[in-house]
Amino acid sequence: MATESTNKNSPIELARVLAVLWIVVLAFGFYEIERSSYRQSLNTEEVAYACDSFGYLRMAKEIRHGVEHGVWPDFKLESPQTRLLIDFMQQNHVAVPRWDEVVAPHAHHYMPQSGSVGVQYPPGTGLVLAMFPQGEAVYRLNRAVVYIFVLVGLVTLALAEAKGTWASAGLVTLALSLGLIVLGRLGALSFSMNAVLVPILFTTVFSLLALWLKTSGRERLALLCGLFAGLSLGFATMIRLPSFLLSAGFLVLLWPGFRNFRIKSLPVVFTLGVTIAGVIPVVINQHNVAGAWYLSTYALVDAAPPTVEALRPNLSYFLGNGPASIDNWALVAGLIGLVGFLLLYVRQDNRLGLSRKRFVLAVALLWVIPICYFLSHRVTGAHYMISSIFATLTLIGLGAFAIELTSSARFETRRFLSWVGLALVLWPAIVTFNRSWTDTYDGPEPQHARTHEPILLPSELVDDKAWIWADLLTGSLWYYANKPAFKIQFTDEETRAKIWKFVYDRGERQYLIQDSEQMKQYIAEIERLGGKLELRGKVDGQLYYLVTWPNGVPSS
Repeated sequence: MATESTNKNSPIELARVLAVLWIVVLAFGFYEIERSSYRQSLNTEEVAYACDSFGYLRMAKEIRHGVEHGVWPDFKLESPQTRLLIDFMQQNHVAVPRWDEVVAPHAHHYMPQSGSVGVQYPPGTGLVLAMFPQGEAVYRLNRAVVYIFVLVGLVTLALAEAKGTWASAGLVTLALSLGLIVLGRLGALSFSMNAVLVPILFTTVFSLLALWLKTSGRERLALLCGLFAGLSLGFATMIRLPSFLLSAGFLVLLWPGFRNFRIKSLPVVFTLGVTIAGVIPVVINQHNVAGAWYLSTYALVDAAPPTVEALRPNLSYFLGNGPASIDNWALVAGLIGLVGFLLLYVRQDNRLGLSRKRFVLAVALLWVIPICYFLSHRVTGAHYMISSIFATLTLIGLGAFAIELTSSARFETRRFLSWVGLALVLWPAIVTFNRSWTDTYDGPEPQHARTHEPILLPSELVDDKAWIWADLLTGSLWYYANKPAFKIQFTDEETRAKIWKFVYDRGERQYLIQDSEQMKQYIAEIERLGGKLELRGKVDGQLYYLVTWPNGVPSS
C-alpha cells in the first residue's frame, strides 16, 4: 500500500517541483526586464522640447503655480508678439486654418472660440507630473511606475506559487514586461505614456476584483471596486483621450446581461467613475481653453473625423513594419497564450461569473476599437497604440490569472488539446524571457534626475522686439527663457511672406533658428524671396541667423 501511494504522489510532486521552477524562471526574466527598464527610464532627461514634452511640462508648471498661489491653472499663452500676429491675421481676413498654428509654439495653437492660444492636451499628464517637484518629475514618475509594476508582479508570482496557478503567470509577466519595456524605450517622446500605464493597470485589477466580490455576495465592496475601476479609466482618459475607447471592453467585462441589468450595478458605477474622473474634467478644460465644452482643444487635423483615405498608409504604419508596430510581437504572443489558456481551461466554473465568450469579447474590444480609430485617423504617432496593446495584454494576463485562481479545473493529462494548450500558454513567457536577454540595458543606474539646463539667450534675442522663427525649440524658448517663438513651417508660403513683411514694416529684427532639418527649406525660401541670412551664433547648440531684406521687402 505504501508503494502504491508513493507511486501516485510522485507525478504530483514532480508537477509541483516543475511549477515552482517555472515560476522561478518567470521571476528571473521579469527581474532582468525590470532592472533594465529601471535604469533606462531613470536616465530620461526632463526637457521641455518639441511637442509633447514641452506641452506636458508646461502644464505641470502651471498646475504647480496654481496650487502655490491658490488660483486656477492657466493653460493659455499670451505675449505682445502673439497678439500682434493674431490681430494682423484677423485684420487681413486670412483664414484661421492658415495661421492658427503659426502664432504659437509646439503643442499649442490659436482657438477661435476663446480668442487665445492654448495647449492642446487634456490636463491629466500635467497633473501627474505636477505631483512631483519640477526637475525631478519625470525621474520620480518613472520610478513610481516601476515600483508599482514590480509590486503587482511579485504579488502575482507569490500567489501563483502558493495556489499552483502557474499556467497564467507567464501571461501576467508578459503584460507587465511590455509596460516596463515601453517605459524604458520611450524616453522623452511623450510623458503621457509614462503616466497612463498605471491607471490602465488599476482599471483591470479593480474590474476583476469587482467581479469576484460580486459572485462572493459582497455587493457593496463589488460596487466600490467597480467605481474605482471607472475612476481609474476616467483618469487615464484625462491623461490621454483615446483611453476612453477602452471603455467598451471593460463594460463588456462587467456587464451582467440585459436580463439582470439594474441601476445599482457594476456597469453603472463604472460609467459613473469614468464620467467623474474623465469626462467632466475634460469638458471643463475644453470650456476654459477652447471656449466651449464641446470643442476639442486639439488642432483641426487631430480632431478631424475618421477618413477612409488614411487606411492604406496607416495599415503599414500600425500593422506592418511602421514605427507603431514595434510592440505587436507582444500582442501576438499574448493572443497565442490566450488560445492556449482557453484550451487548458475548457470548463467555465470560475468564481468570477465570467464566461469564456464574454472574456474573449472584452479582450478583443480593447484592441479592435482603438485600432479601427487610429487606422482611419489622419495623424499618426509611434506611441498611439501602446495603451491599447498594454490594456489588452493586461486583461488577458490578469483575467486568465483570476480565472485560474478561482477555478476548480486542473490540467488533464489524457486530453491531447490540454498538451497543445500547455505548449501555447507557455509561449508568451518564453518570448518574454528571450526579450529579457536581447533587450537588456546595461547602462549605469542614475542617482539623481537628469534635468535640462535653462536656455540662456544672446542679448539680441532677449529683446522684446526680436522675432524668432523656429521649429523644435519654440516650446523650449517659452519654457526656459519666457521668449515667444513661432513655428513658421505650419503655414503656406504666401502667409509666411505676409508675416515676414509685417515684421519688416514694423522695423523689428527677425531671427531664424535652424533647429530641425526642415528649417533648411525655409532658409532657401527666404533667400528665394530676396532675403539674406547672417549667421550669429547658437541657441541650445543650434545655429541661428539674422534675417535681413536688402531689397526692402520680401518679394512675392
